[in-house]
Amino acid sequence: MPVTNLKQRRLESFRNFVKGTGPAANYIMLEPSTYAAEFCGKPGGHPTFADNLAFHKAFVNDSPLTEFVFPDAILPQLCWKRTLLEKKEEISFFEETLQVPGSGPKTRVIAENPGTQPWIVKAPVQNESDFDLIDYYAECVKNNTQHYAAKFGTLFDFCKREGFMASAVLLIPFEAYYLVDYPDMPLFFYDFTDRYLRSIKNVHQANMAVAKTLIDAGCEMFYMGSAGLELLSPRIFDEAIIPFVRETTDYIHSRGAFANYHICGHSYQLLKSGRINTIRPTWFETFSSPPCGNNACLRESLNYLSEDIISKGNLSLEILRNGTPQDIKTATHEIIKGSRGRRHIIGQADATILSGTPQANIRAFLDAASN
Repeated sequence: MPVTNLKQRRLESFRNFVKGTGPAANYIMLEPSTYAAEFCGKPGGHPTFADNLAFHKAFVNDSPLTEFVFPDAILPQLCWKRTLLEKKEEISFFEETLQVPGSGPKTRVIAENPGTQPWIVKAPVQNESDFDLIDYYAECVKNNTQHYAAKFGTLFDFCKREGFMASAVLLIPFEAYYLVDYPDMPLFFYDFTDRYLRSIKNVHQANMAVAKTLIDAGCEMFYMGSAGLELLSPRIFDEAIIPFVRETTDYIHSRGAFANYHICGHSYQLLKSGRINTIRPTWFETFSSPPCGNNACLRESLNYLSEDIISKGNLSLEILRNGTPQDIKTATHEIIKGSRGRRHIIGQADATILSGTPQANIRAFLDAASN
């Protein structure tokens, strides 16, 4: 049977597993993030859709094919004007400017490697007066969702033909389209709480419009997520994250699609306090273990997660890169043992693969997880 047909049968089985109507099995998700660009021979940087496709065809697993939903890569109203600042080896640095109606120009610094997606080096929101940029983004997104349908509809159809679940990353409102530097997010929330919340509500309304449009276009799975308590706080989760993510998740479920919530850091207290359960995602990841997180025991952490929520994780990135095939096999079997009796997806302890990870180790993990 052709590989694509096998993947489509596996995908249908996975859908039934997620819905709770199919038998349990060792489903595996291995998300490469920047490693996909490295795998394709690039010197580093954010991977393209083609990079991710190449990785997943080489290392077959149950991960959806994911596309980030960055408004300035989609909407013509958010086209920044670019000027080259400098070039260091393969990396080019650009200053970009965007004219915000009624406010004036905003600037940011972007870096880019050849053949990769650009990433933000200096965010444009530096103080309270810049929050109008977030509001402008949200307004443009909410009023122009047809551009999302045009960009993603064909892409989602391609994913399904190839045997992948079509998915998209929907940035939570608190992250404000990454227009704020991540370390500044909690500081701005405490310094300008009311102003930040006003922008968060605007982004949330835009996100709901995008979710409707993408589901109509064929999206089955949405990734959302945030940092853990090493960067944020219980108050931020209670006031600025949970209410908006829960409404989004409930809407996604009401449309028959799936929602993932990701924390790649210290999530133990959020699990123990029940905050993750209140978000009600389809599945939660990744139960990060030390030194990346603070989930010392997968079985213990699973005790705090509602049985209605699928769990995902939990192979150490360091073991995946530095361990022997036997180390990886042993750790993977411990994951299976620790999650026995739960609907669990076997994956790594963060949604990435460290640079320099041997391909033989990735194959060892997939072999151990599937067998």
